Amino acid sequence: MIKLLLLVAALIAGIVVGPMLAGNQGYVLISAANHTMEMSLTTLILLVIVLLGALFLLENIIKRLLSMSSRTRGWFSGRKTRKARQQTSTGLVKVLEGDWKQAEKLVVRAARHSDAPLLNYLAAAEAAQGQGDTTQRDEYLKLAADIDDQSLAVALTRAKLQYQQQQYEQAMATLQGIKQDHSRNPIMLALLKDCYLRLEDWKPLLAMLPQLEKLGVISAEESAELYIKAECGLMAHITQQNGSDGLMGHWNSLSRKAKQQPALIACFVKQMSSRNADSEAYTVLRDALKKNNDETLIELVPTLNLPDNHPAIVRLQDLLRYDSNNPSTHSALGQLFMREEKWEEAKQHFEKAIEIRPSMSDYGYLVEVMEKLNDSKAAANLSREALSLALPAKS
Repeated sequence: MIKLLLLVAALIAGIVVGPMLAGNQGYVLISAANHTMEMSLTTLILLVIVLLGALFLLENIIKRLLSMSSRTRGWFSGRKTRKARQQTSTGLVKVLEGDWKQAEKLVVRAARHSDAPLLNYLAAAEAAQGQGDTTQRDEYLKLAADIDDQSLAVALTRAKLQYQQQQYEQAMATLQGIKQDHSRNPIMLALLKDCYLRLEDWKPLLAMLPQLEKLGVISAEESAELYIKAECGLMAHITQQNGSDGLMGHWNSLSRKAKQQPALIACFVKQMSSRNADSEAYTVLRDALKKNNDETLIELVPTLNLPDNHPAIVRLQDLLRYDSNNPSTHSALGQLFMREEKWEEAKQHFEKAIEIRPSMSDYGYLVEVMEKLNDSKAAANLSREALSLALPAKS
């Protein structure tokens, strides 16, 4: 624009000054080597103006040619980008549809000209694993990491795919690598929780439950269920490693609130009984039954091998004073009286338990008791009743 203004100004100046110099044009002599050139000053000025105009015109022509070449390259480049975008979109749909082979082909082909090649390689990794090719999966993940080795998306995709392939140790290692920098990421925490569950790594799972609930990764109900599962799993592990003494030490280290949960008490009793520490298990169970008549706990009493059943019988009879229609208490008493060979007492409690809640196991115990009482007819009738209970009702 400036050059054009200068050219116009020169032309105007020539038009204005030209006539003024018409009667006094001056004289210009140019000599170069053996050549000379003579002209008037006015002619020189007009020649310079013409040359400047020609140079300006030539410059514009060259710029237009270069601009056209750039636009042409841009058009081809844009065409490749648009095609890559379309292939990526189609490839991602194929991933969602489970068409792994076609998905991999599309997203890999589009990666070079894609707006987001990282996304292409992550999709390709999922497609490769869908075809069972974990080696190619890891190669695509490496290409994605080469683009951005600090990408959270790459790490989470790697861990997710490893978990889906049941590579739980590798998935946990991947997640541990990003845990410090992304400790509040819900996807990372959920995956890590699932890895702990699969690997039965109970201690770290127990430690992270409060955070999982606080961040809304799991609900309060899910947290409570996971706590029971993890704590019972830990008890089993401790029992296996350190026996009943180790388990007792762990039990004593639990909070008062935890030791009042029937599910945990049941886990403790079963593990202690598995190590023939029935008397120690009953001590905890007896104290729990003073404050809680949970049926699960009551049903555990006759499963213990106690040197003396009398204290347990007394404890269960005390429970009946507060809840005389508890079928589990009657059934447990019936089983203990059977051990004591007190058949009449056992018969009364089994009959009461069946009256309140018919049960195949109680029918079986009662049949055995009636046989001990030499009442074969009653035993046969009870067997038929039990059979009708077991058979599906006719519509």
